[in-house]
Amino acid sequence: MFKIMFSVIICYFNALLAILGNGLLILLILHKSPRSMGNYKYLMLIFSTFGILFAIIDVTNQPMLHFHDGAYIIFSRNVLGLPRNISFCYIALNCSCYGMIMLLLVYHFVYRYLAVCKPHRLELFSYPYFNILIFIFLIVSAEWWISGVYAAGEDPEVEDHIKQTMAENYGLSRLDYTYASSLFYRTNFITGEEYVSVRDFLFVASLAVQIVSFSLDFRLYLRLLPIKFGHKYFRLRESISGTGFSIIIYCWLKLRRELIRSARELQHISRRTLEMQRQLFRSLVAQTLFPTFLMFIPAGILLCFPILKTNMGPIEVILIPLITTQPFMDAIVPMYFIKAYRMAVLDFFGKKKGRSTLVSSLNDDRSGTNSRVFSLRH
Repeated sequence: MFKIMFSVIICYFNALLAILGNGLLILLILHKSPRSMGNYKYLMLIFSTFGILFAIIDVTNQPMLHFHDGAYIIFSRNVLGLPRNISFCYIALNCSCYGMIMLLLVYHFVYRYLAVCKPHRLELFSYPYFNILIFIFLIVSAEWWISGVYAAGEDPEVEDHIKQTMAENYGLSRLDYTYASSLFYRTNFITGEEYVSVRDFLFVASLAVQIVSFSLDFRLYLRLLPIKFGHKYFRLRESISGTGFSIIIYCWLKLRRELIRSARELQHISRRTLEMQRQLFRSLVAQTLFPTFLMFIPAGILLCFPILKTNMGPIEVILIPLITTQPFMDAIVPMYFIKAYRMAVLDFFGKKKGRSTLVSSLNDDRSGTNSRVFSLRH
């Protein structure tokens, strides 16, 4: 079938690009990062490593999407040959990666916000407090995974609803695939009347609640700090509460205002420090915009069409491939916006122009900087 062949080819292609791109970025972070970038490079390493992990999970799952009469089905042909119950849990893990990406972006923005505006509070991202951040990441990821397993799991009524369309469109029988699905409108077998499936609508609502829970988990983390930090962090606890997206927007506005103010008072700060902050800020904004348009908006479309009982036709084939370009784009963005990485890549491909500028910049950086976290406040 053309749909299956197209999806498989794009899946392998995206995974290859993601692994190569993130692998190259990891090398650049380890060997070309300015010393004064400090611990932020470790957060970048985690993000890049996750991009590789996401690509591996995706290519070994090879998920596909289908809409049919008030239902969506994310299915896998189980190319690894896993037992059926394990195969289903594995495709649910694929879906939970979306929540992981959102939380990692929140971490990035909060770190940049603290580094620029409140550098004395970067203890949040140092040992042993970073262990709590890891714990929050695992808890939020588990929330998404458990929701997928228990609310979008295989269902005899769903199977009866989709078996004919799966055979007609993909040539697959019931035993050829595992799936996660929601059927928003079901039929009463006794009366034959159609009714709204409250469970499936609640599942969609729970995803929104889990996005809100990012802020609740973060607030809990701040309250777990030692008492000696309590009075210092009270205002911070109040300022970063909100949904995952609202935290990002709040930090973006604060960072932008601080960078504009610092540009006007350039005599008080290093031009190189300001330029590096701008590079990191632009990179982070782009890394947020790409998943918004490549992942979260397509995921929203995924839910809206079956709720409206509208089928997408051939367009449904491109939604999952569009989403799986995200790990590769996350690798390309820092390599473009961060000058040290960009010059290193150009130099590798024989583009010597700008080499002397890069060497001079790196030498200046090694000669000593008065802020390892690029603080703009002295």
